[in-house]
Amino acid sequence: MKEMWTTMASIMGVWAFGQSLLHTVFPPELRFASLKLFHRLFSYFSSYCYYDITEIDGVNTNELYNAVQLYLSSSASISGTRLSLTRGLNSSSITFGLSNNDRLTDSFKGATVEWEHVVTQRHSQTFSWRPLPEEKRGFTLRVRKKHKHLVLSSYLDFVMENANELRRRSQDRLLYTASSTPTPAAAHPWESVPFKHPSTFDTLAMDPANKAQIMADLLDFANGEAFYQKTGRATSSTAHPARGNPA
Repeated sequence: MKEMWTTMASIMGVWAFGQSLLHTVFPPELRFASLKLFHRLFSYFSSYCYYDITEIDGVNTNELYNAVQLYLSSSASISGTRLSLTRGLNSSSITFGLSNNDRLTDSFKGATVEWEHVVTQRHSQTFSWRPLPEEKRGFTLRVRKKHKHLVLSSYLDFVMENANELRRRSQDRLLYTASSTPTPAAAHPWESVPFKHPSTFDTLAMDPANKAQIMADLLDFANGEAFYQKTGRATSSTAHPARGNPA
Protein backbone atom coordinates (compact mmCIF):
# COMPACT_ATOMS: atom_id res chain seq x y z
CA MET A 1 0.00 0.00 0.00
CA LYS A 2 2.84 2.38 0.86
CA GLU A 3 4.51 1.71 -2.48
CA MET A 4 1.26 2.51 -4.32
CA TRP A 5 0.91 5.88 -2.58
CA THR A 6 4.57 6.64 -3.32
CA THR A 7 4.04 5.85 -7.01
CA MET A 8 0.92 8.05 -7.16
CA ALA A 9 2.78 10.92 -5.50
CA SER A 10 5.59 10.58 -8.02
CA ILE A 11 3.13 10.62 -10.93
CA MET A 12 1.37 13.72 -9.57
CA GLY A 13 4.73 15.43 -9.12
CA VAL A 14 5.73 14.71 -12.72
CA TRP A 15 2.32 15.97 -13.90
CA ALA A 16 2.66 19.22 -11.93
CA PHE A 17 6.20 19.73 -13.30
CA GLY A 18 4.97 19.14 -16.85
CA GLN A 19 2.14 21.65 -16.36
CA SER A 20 4.48 24.36 -15.08
CA LEU A 21 6.92 23.65 -17.92
CA LEU A 22 4.10 23.89 -20.46
CA HIS A 23 2.96 27.25 -19.09
CA THR A 24 6.56 28.52 -19.13
CA VAL A 25 7.48 27.37 -22.64
CA PHE A 26 4.07 28.07 -24.24
CA PRO A 27 2.66 31.48 -23.30
CA PRO A 28 -1.16 31.98 -23.21
CA GLU A 29 -1.17 33.61 -26.65
CA LEU A 30 0.57 30.60 -28.23
CA ARG A 31 -1.72 28.14 -26.45
CA PHE A 32 -4.80 30.07 -27.64
CA ALA A 33 -3.51 30.10 -31.23
CA SER A 34 -2.76 26.36 -31.06
CA LEU A 35 -6.25 25.56 -29.77
CA LYS A 36 -7.81 27.75 -32.45
CA LEU A 37 -5.80 25.99 -35.15
CA PHE A 38 -6.78 22.59 -33.76
CA HIS A 39 -10.44 23.61 -33.77
CA ARG A 40 -10.23 24.70 -37.40
CA LEU A 41 -8.56 21.44 -38.40
CA PHE A 42 -11.21 19.46 -36.52
CA SER A 43 -14.00 21.40 -38.22
CA TYR A 44 -12.41 20.91 -41.64
CA PHE A 45 -12.07 17.14 -41.34
CA SER A 46 -15.33 16.62 -39.43
CA SER A 47 -18.30 15.33 -41.41
CA TYR A 48 -20.75 17.42 -39.33
CA CYS A 49 -21.66 21.07 -39.13
CA TYR A 50 -23.33 22.80 -36.18
CA TYR A 51 -25.89 25.59 -35.88
CA ASP A 52 -26.62 27.48 -32.67
CA ILE A 53 -30.11 28.88 -32.05
CA THR A 54 -30.09 31.09 -28.96
CA GLU A 55 -33.14 32.10 -26.96
CA ILE A 56 -32.21 35.80 -26.95
CA ASP A 57 -31.01 37.49 -30.13
CA GLY A 58 -29.37 40.63 -28.80
CA VAL A 59 -32.22 42.05 -26.73
CA ASN A 60 -35.10 40.44 -28.65
CA THR A 61 -36.59 36.98 -28.29
CA ASN A 62 -35.58 34.61 -31.06
CA GLU A 63 -38.78 33.31 -32.69
CA LEU A 64 -36.90 30.36 -34.15
CA TYR A 65 -35.92 29.22 -30.64
CA ASN A 66 -39.56 29.20 -29.55
CA ALA A 67 -40.57 27.35 -32.71
CA VAL A 68 -37.90 24.67 -32.21
CA GLN A 69 -38.89 24.26 -28.57
CA LEU A 70 -42.54 23.78 -29.53
CA TYR A 71 -41.71 21.47 -32.44
CA LEU A 72 -39.47 19.22 -30.34
CA SER A 73 -42.13 18.98 -27.63
CA SER A 74 -44.19 16.79 -29.97
CA SER A 75 -41.27 14.38 -30.49
CA ALA A 76 -39.82 14.49 -26.99
CA SER A 77 -42.79 12.67 -25.47
CA ILE A 78 -42.06 9.66 -27.71
CA SER A 79 -38.28 9.41 -28.03
CA GLY A 80 -36.92 11.50 -25.15
CA THR A 81 -35.25 9.81 -22.18
CA ARG A 82 -35.08 12.81 -19.83
CA LEU A 83 -37.84 15.38 -20.15
CA SER A 84 -39.18 18.47 -18.43
CA LEU A 85 -42.96 18.57 -18.06
CA THR A 86 -45.05 21.74 -17.88
CA ARG A 87 -48.72 22.59 -17.95
CA GLY A 88 -49.91 26.11 -18.61
CA LEU A 89 -52.82 27.91 -17.03
CA ASN A 90 -56.18 26.68 -18.36
CA SER A 91 -54.32 24.18 -20.54
CA SER A 92 -55.83 20.74 -21.07
CA SER A 93 -52.58 18.98 -21.97
CA ILE A 94 -49.07 18.53 -20.63
CA THR A 95 -46.15 19.97 -22.60
CA PHE A 96 -42.99 17.90 -22.98
CA GLY A 97 -39.59 19.49 -23.40
CA LEU A 98 -35.92 18.55 -23.41
CA SER A 99 -34.14 18.85 -20.09
CA ASN A 100 -30.95 20.85 -19.73
CA ASN A 101 -28.18 19.62 -22.05
CA ASP A 102 -30.24 16.66 -23.27
CA ARG A 103 -30.38 15.51 -26.90
CA LEU A 104 -33.01 14.37 -29.36
CA THR A 105 -32.67 12.85 -32.83
CA ASP A 106 -35.00 13.79 -35.69
CA SER A 107 -35.24 12.78 -39.34
CA PHE A 108 -36.34 14.70 -42.43
CA LYS A 109 -36.39 13.42 -46.03
CA GLY A 110 -33.77 10.79 -45.30
CA ALA A 111 -31.49 13.13 -43.33
CA THR A 112 -30.84 12.55 -39.64
CA VAL A 113 -30.29 15.58 -37.42
CA GLU A 114 -29.58 15.90 -33.72
CA TRP A 115 -30.87 18.62 -31.41
CA GLU A 116 -29.21 19.47 -28.11
CA HIS A 117 -30.73 21.81 -25.53
CA VAL A 118 -27.78 23.79 -24.18
CA VAL A 119 -28.15 25.67 -20.88
CA THR A 120 -25.24 27.60 -19.33
CA GLN A 121 -24.90 30.24 -16.65
CA ARG A 122 -24.62 33.85 -17.77
CA HIS A 123 -21.30 35.03 -16.34
CA SER A 124 -21.79 38.76 -16.82
CA GLN A 125 -24.93 40.87 -17.18
CA THR A 126 -24.56 43.10 -20.22
CA PHE A 127 -26.36 46.41 -20.50
CA SER A 128 -29.93 45.95 -21.65
CA TRP A 129 -33.21 47.84 -21.46
CA ARG A 130 -34.76 44.73 -19.95
CA PRO A 131 -33.25 42.24 -17.49
CA LEU A 132 -31.86 39.10 -19.08
CA PRO A 133 -32.34 35.64 -17.52
CA GLU A 134 -29.49 34.26 -15.42
CA GLU A 135 -29.22 31.26 -17.73
CA LYS A 136 -28.30 31.28 -21.41
CA ARG A 137 -30.52 28.82 -23.24
CA GLY A 138 -30.33 27.65 -26.79
CA PHE A 139 -30.46 24.72 -29.18
CA THR A 140 -27.53 23.29 -31.13
CA LEU A 141 -28.40 21.54 -34.38
CA ARG A 142 -25.91 18.95 -35.63
CA VAL A 143 -26.24 17.78 -39.22
CA ARG A 144 -24.00 16.08 -41.74
CA LYS A 145 -22.36 18.45 -44.19
CA LYS A 146 -23.89 16.64 -47.15
CA HIS A 147 -27.37 17.50 -45.77
CA LYS A 148 -26.51 21.13 -45.03
CA HIS A 149 -28.45 22.56 -47.99
CA LEU A 150 -31.52 20.46 -47.19
CA VAL A 151 -31.60 21.71 -43.60
CA LEU A 152 -31.17 25.38 -44.48
CA SER A 153 -33.59 25.37 -47.41
CA SER A 154 -36.40 23.09 -46.20
CA TYR A 155 -36.04 21.60 -42.72
CA LEU A 156 -36.12 24.83 -40.72
CA ASP A 157 -39.19 26.02 -42.67
CA PHE A 158 -40.78 22.65 -41.90
CA VAL A 159 -40.06 23.18 -38.20
CA MET A 160 -41.63 26.66 -38.27
CA GLU A 161 -44.76 25.44 -40.04
CA ASN A 162 -45.27 22.57 -37.62
CA ALA A 163 -44.71 24.85 -34.65
CA ASN A 164 -47.33 27.28 -35.93
CA GLU A 165 -49.82 24.43 -36.36
CA LEU A 166 -49.10 23.11 -32.85
CA ARG A 167 -49.50 26.61 -31.45
CA ARG A 168 -52.84 27.00 -33.20
CA ARG A 169 -54.13 23.68 -31.89
CA SER A 170 -53.09 24.38 -28.30
CA GLN A 171 -54.37 27.96 -28.26
CA ASP A 172 -57.06 28.63 -25.68
CA ARG A 173 -60.58 28.95 -27.01
CA LEU A 174 -62.21 32.04 -25.57
CA LEU A 175 -65.91 32.69 -25.25
CA TYR A 176 -66.73 36.43 -25.56
CA THR A 177 -69.72 38.28 -24.20
CA ALA A 178 -70.60 41.96 -24.06
CA SER A 179 -69.16 43.65 -20.97
CA SER A 180 -71.71 43.99 -18.17
CA THR A 181 -69.93 46.98 -16.60
CA PRO A 182 -69.61 50.47 -18.11
CA THR A 183 -66.24 50.98 -19.78
CA PRO A 184 -64.51 54.03 -21.23
CA ALA A 185 -64.88 54.54 -24.96
CA ALA A 186 -61.26 53.55 -25.55
CA ALA A 187 -61.61 50.23 -23.71
CA HIS A 188 -62.75 47.06 -25.41
CA PRO A 189 -66.44 46.39 -24.64
CA TRP A 190 -65.96 42.63 -24.47
CA GLU A 191 -65.26 40.12 -21.70
CA SER A 192 -63.78 36.69 -22.27
CA VAL A 193 -63.56 33.41 -20.37
CA PRO A 194 -61.78 30.17 -21.37
CA PHE A 195 -64.15 27.94 -23.30
CA LYS A 196 -64.17 24.65 -21.39
CA HIS A 197 -67.07 22.28 -21.91
CA PRO A 198 -67.25 18.51 -21.31
CA SER A 199 -69.51 17.90 -24.30
CA THR A 200 -68.08 17.09 -27.71
CA PHE A 201 -69.55 16.31 -31.11
CA ASP A 202 -69.13 12.62 -30.28
CA THR A 203 -71.57 12.98 -27.36
CA LEU A 204 -73.93 15.36 -29.14
CA ALA A 205 -77.30 13.76 -29.98
CA MET A 206 -78.26 14.88 -33.47
CA ASP A 207 -78.67 13.58 -36.99
CA PRO A 208 -75.32 12.04 -38.10
CA ALA A 209 -75.48 13.67 -41.54
CA ASN A 210 -76.09 17.14 -40.11
CA LYS A 211 -73.36 16.56 -37.53
CA ALA A 212 -70.84 15.62 -40.20
CA GLN A 213 -71.77 18.67 -42.28
CA ILE A 214 -71.37 21.03 -39.29
CA MET A 215 -68.02 19.46 -38.33
CA ALA A 216 -66.75 19.82 -41.90
CA ASP A 217 -67.81 23.48 -41.91
CA LEU A 218 -66.03 24.11 -38.61
CA LEU A 219 -62.84 22.44 -39.86
CA ASP A 220 -62.89 24.50 -43.06
CA PHE A 221 -63.31 27.66 -40.99
CA ALA A 222 -60.46 26.76 -38.62
CA ASN A 223 -58.07 25.71 -41.39
CA GLY A 224 -58.87 28.82 -43.43
CA GLU A 225 -58.07 31.21 -40.60
CA ALA A 226 -54.49 31.72 -41.79
CA PHE A 227 -55.78 32.61 -45.27
CA TYR A 228 -58.19 35.21 -43.92
CA GLN A 229 -55.43 36.75 -41.81
CA LYS A 230 -53.22 37.14 -44.90
CA THR A 231 -55.93 38.59 -47.17
CA GLY A 232 -57.64 40.68 -44.51
CA ARG A 233 -61.03 39.19 -45.32
CA ALA A 234 -63.45 39.42 -42.41
CA THR A 235 -64.81 36.22 -40.91
CA SER A 236 -67.85 35.79 -38.75
CA SER A 237 -69.66 32.80 -37.36
CA THR A 238 -71.90 32.85 -34.34
CA ALA A 239 -71.41 29.13 -33.84
CA HIS A 240 -67.63 29.25 -33.32
CA PRO A 241 -65.73 30.04 -30.14
CA ALA A 242 -63.28 32.87 -30.86
CA ARG A 243 -59.53 32.41 -30.73
CA GLY A 244 -58.65 36.03 -30.17
CA ASN A 245 -60.20 39.41 -29.68
CA PRO A 246 -63.38 39.82 -31.69
CA ALA A 247 -63.47 42.36 -34.47
